Amino acid sequence: MLENHWCASVDATIQLRTGCNPLEQHGPQAVIVHADAWSPIEAVGDPHDIRQVVDYEVIFLAIRALEKNDHCICLESSILEVMDAIFSMPIVSEALVSMHKPHVYNGQGTPAISLRLKRAQWVAMRS
Repeated sequence: MLENHWCASVDATIQLRTGCNPLEQHGPQAVIVHADAWSPIEAVGDPHDIRQVVDYEVIFLAIRALEKNDHCICLESSILEVMDAIFSMPIVSEALVSMHKPHVYNGQGTPAISLRLKRAQWVAMRS
């Protein structure tokens, strides 16, 4: 957790197609998603208006949109899609997105991946 920052968090469970790993090619599976977006306190004009801090609905809708996106067949590409949405909000200075598949290997293994970036790192990665 960052000091002196607002943090908007979203937790969701979605049905995501799989395909990166042959062991996972069984159609849509439950994926648990967690996303955090931080913005500095001093960047907020009106702290009583939560929409000026970080609009968590943007994050939630980006997560839900993954279910309809044929190109998001693995956790990595899905995380990048959510990061795009989070950093589309100019106030966000840092973000974390993590995903895991709780049922992939019949309860014997739960693949998970996370990505945490500062805005400058995201811009450099996308250029």
